[in-house]
Amino acid sequence: MRFKELNKKQKRKFLVSLWLIIVIAVMYIGYAITTLYRDRCAENDYWTEYLETPKSIEKVVLEKGRNATKVHVGTYIENLKEINIKGSNFRASYNIWFKWEGDPELDMKNHFQIYKGTVNKMEVIKEYHDDQIHYQKVRVDVTVTKNFWTKRFPLESHQLRMYVMSNYPVERVSFIGDIAESGSNPNLSITGYDLTRFGSSVTGVTLKGTGDPTIDGDITMSEYMTAIEINRANWGLYVKCFIALVGTVTWVMIALFICSYHHVDPLGMIPAALFGTVTNIMVGANLLPDAMDLGLLEYVNFFGIMIILSVALVVINTNRIRTKDNDTPFASYYGRRLFYVILFFIILGNVLMPLAAYMFQ
Repeated sequence: MRFKELNKKQKRKFLVSLWLIIVIAVMYIGYAITTLYRDRCAENDYWTEYLETPKSIEKVVLEKGRNATKVHVGTYIENLKEINIKGSNFRASYNIWFKWEGDPELDMKNHFQIYKGTVNKMEVIKEYHDDQIHYQKVRVDVTVTKNFWTKRFPLESHQLRMYVMSNYPVERVSFIGDIAESGSNPNLSITGYDLTRFGSSVTGVTLKGTGDPTIDGDITMSEYMTAIEINRANWGLYVKCFIALVGTVTWVMIALFICSYHHVDPLGMIPAALFGTVTNIMVGANLLPDAMDLGLLEYVNFFGIMIILSVALVVINTNRIRTKDNDTPFASYYGRRLFYVILFFIILGNVLMPLAAYMFQ
C-alpha cells in the first residue's frame, strides 16, 4: 500500500500521528542539545572569568596593601586523590610555597587556610631564612567543598579551584603570584578523568561582620587561586548509566516490529520495558547529589520514556485499525512507517545529545 492509495480518513489518521511524533521529538531533542551545548560552551567563559581578579577586589587590595609585605606564592598539584560528586567535595595533594623579603616575624606556613577546605595533613618540606630572604614550602592534603555541575553528567567536565588565603590582613601581607613556577604533575590522573588545563591567579576576599572589637570595619585578605579542569576520559560511565535503557528501547521496538510485520498484539511486552526504564534512572541518580540540575542524565531517560509511550500508542492504534476497522493493509502501512520514523529519532536523539554534552579535546 502507498500513501496515494489511502482514503481521506486513513491519510488524516496517519499524518496526525506522524506529525505529532515529529514535532514532539524535534522540539525535545532541540531543547536538550541546545541546553547541553550552551552549558559546555560556558565552561570557557567561567574559566576565563575566575582567572581574572575582580576590579573591586583589586582596587581594595591596592589601596589597603600599599605598605604590606609582598609575599610570592606558588603551588604545584601533585595528586588528585578523590572526586566525590555525590558528597560535593574533592581531595587533592599539592605543594605551596611562600617567599618574601623583610619582616622576619611572618610565619606564612602557619598563617594560611584553604577557602572552603579542610587541611587533612600538612608537612613542611623546606624552610629557609637569612637577613632578607625568607622561604617556606609545605605539602598539604586538603578536602575542598564544591557544588559540582551535573548538567552534562555522565560526560561532564569540572573546574576545581583551590584558594590559599592569608590569615594576615592585606595591610600586612599582599600576595604576588608565582604563576610562572606554578603547575601540576604531568602524570596527574584520577579514574575516569583526564587533566585538560591548569591556571592560577591572585585575588582577594573581604570578610564582613567578623565581630572582632579590635578591628574597625571589614577585613580583606589576599588569596592565591589554583585551578585545574578535568574532563571525562571516555564514555564508559555513560554506557553504564544507559545500557539498561538501550535494552528496554530495543525491546519495545521489537514489539512494534512484530506488531506491524507479523500481525501480533505485543502490548503486554511494553509495561515491563517502561518499568525497566524508570528503574534505570536510579543508576545514574545514585551517583549524584539529591539536589541536582536537570541535564543529560534526565534528558536521555525522559527521551527513553517518551519513546516507549510513543511505541505503546502506535501499537494500540495499529491493533485498533486491524481489529475494530478490520483494515489489515492500512494497519501494516501505519505501523511500519511509524516504526521507521521512531527508529530515526531514537538514533538521532541518542547521537546528538551526548555529542552536544561531551567536551572533545
